[in-house]
Formats: sequence, C-alpha cells, structure tokens
Amino acid sequence: MTINKSLFIQSSTQGYRLLALVLVSLILMFADSRFGYLQQVRFYASYTVTPIHWLSEIPQSVSNQLADVFRSRNELLEENERLQEALLMQQYQLQKIDHLSAENQRLSELLNASAIVDDIVVRAQLVSESPDPFRKQVLINKGTAHGVYEGQPVLDADGLFGQVTSVEPYYSWVQLITDSQHATPVQVNRNGVRAVVSGTQGSQHEMIMNNMTDTADIEVGDVLVTSGLGQRFPAGYRVGVITSIVRDPGQPFARVTVVPTAKLDSSRNLLLVF
Repeated sequence: MTINKSLFIQSSTQGYRLLALVLVSLILMFADSRFGYLQQVRFYASYTVTPIHWLSEIPQSVSNQLADVFRSRNELLEENERLQEALLMQQYQLQKIDHLSAENQRLSELLNASAIVDDIVVRAQLVSESPDPFRKQVLINKGTAHGVYEGQPVLDADGLFGQVTSVEPYYSWVQLITDSQHATPVQVNRNGVRAVVSGTQGSQHEMIMNNMTDTADIEVGDVLVTSGLGQRFPAGYRVGVITSIVRDPGQPFARVTVVPTAKLDSSRNLLLVF
C-alpha cells in the first residue's frame, strides 16, 4: 500500500499552525488579563462591530413593531365592536325614554307605561337584501335556533325597522315598514291621535298615513310612534315623522306623507324585540 507523503506533510504543517495559534491566543489572553494590553484594541474594535449589532437587531425590532401594530389594531377593533353595541343599546333605550316623556306629560304618571322599557331585545345583523324589486325585505343572521318567530318586531337604532315574515333555522327574512303590504298602527307622540301608516309601492323612504280627516290634529314634524294596537308591536317605538299634509276640500281624507325614522337603506345592526 502506497502512502501519500505530501498529504502527511500537509496535515502535519496544519497541525503545527493550529498549535501555534492556540499558544499565541493563550499568551495574549494571559497578557491581557494581567496587564490590559488589549483593552484599547477592544474599545476601538467595538466601533467596527456596532453596525453589525444594529443590523442584527433590525429584524427583531421590526417584528416587535409589527406585532404591536396588529395587536393594537385588534384591540381597537374589539373596542369598536363593544362601543357600537353599547351605543345601539343606549339609542334603543333613548327611543323608549322619548315615548315615556310624552306619556308623562299627557298622563302625569308612568305606572302603565313603565313596562315598555322591560322588553327583551337581541342583537342581529343584516346580511342580505331581497333581489325582488317589488318586495322590500332583508335577511338577518338570526333564526329559529335563536328563538326568532314570525311577526317579531325588528328595530334599528332610530326606530321601527320592520317585522319578521319568514324564519329559517339560522336566518330570517324581515319585511320593511315601507313595503306596500305592510301596515303599522301608530299614534302621534304629541297628542296621542291614533292612525295607521302603510308602505308604498315605489319609494323605500316614504309611507302614507291612511284615512286621516282634514280636521285631524296633526302637523308637519309630528313624530309617530307605535300605538300597541293589534298587539304586533309594543307601544312607544318611533316609526316616522310627518313631512307633508295635503288637504283637498274635494276629498274626504287628507294625504299625509311620512318618512321613517329608521335608516332602512343603511342600518346593519338591528334589534329583535321579544
């Protein structure tokens, strides 16, 4: 068997070099520890490696900042959701307070009206609208699994929105109060005059006050609230505001136009009244 002498000599030379480097290192470490010869060298060498430290810290710093941004965003979204729900509930209570104030002025007592604020409400969200142009309906994300039933009143933050007409396990269809097939018993909040308002075939933002005589005590700007008659809607929820009264001597009834207070074309957060 032939031994490669050049390989052996090369390996020996590398071993001697390694040993020499180890000895030099030990001598320098000993001299530095005893006499501090390399202190200045280390001091100035630290300037050269400082940018390397800065560069090595950049990924961690960026990662921490991004984590803080996403964490702050999630916290803000959660807080916004809580505030929206709290605001919706406060606006719901405000609707009832307005009605109770009017009742207090007319009757000087609230014993019969105090039960109005005890209604149980559950939050729902609008998820879709009916594709049928002749039906004013929307789909909400609550159904029989949540206790929803046909005929159930639906509100938004500003007033009566509609009522449930069809129920599925996890979704329900809500007929808007401006649908031409929908009628709502109301009363004038100012004086208690009762009437019925119904939707129209065309506009989603208009209702008609039916069978009001020319002598009826109604005015433009009067607020209409649910009267509670028919036992479909609890009394006291805002329905609309009278915007126009046309009295024609040749007609037995005045034409009264009402604009709903609910934001039928923009509200997404709704309340189901139980």
